[in-house]
Amino acid sequence: MPPSNDPFYAGLGQAVRMGTELLASLVVGGGLGWVADTYLFGSWPWGLVIGLVVGVGAGIRNVMRVAQNWPK
Repeated sequence: MPPSNDPFYAGLGQAVRMGTELLASLVVGGGLGWVADTYLFGSWPWGLVIGLVVGVGAGIRNVMRVAQNWPK
């Protein structure tokens, strides 16, 4: 099936990309925080909390970057 030029599907693709980037950053940040707590520092739950906060910040930054490049 050839790609569609319909703006609805282009916008839907951008929205899915933004959601995926936000979710991925949360998973990576939380995962790194959990690993730091479990295997490195033993400071449960602070590494996880800090990792999630950093993940949220990175995800919002990526979503803002994608939204700024969105064609008008």
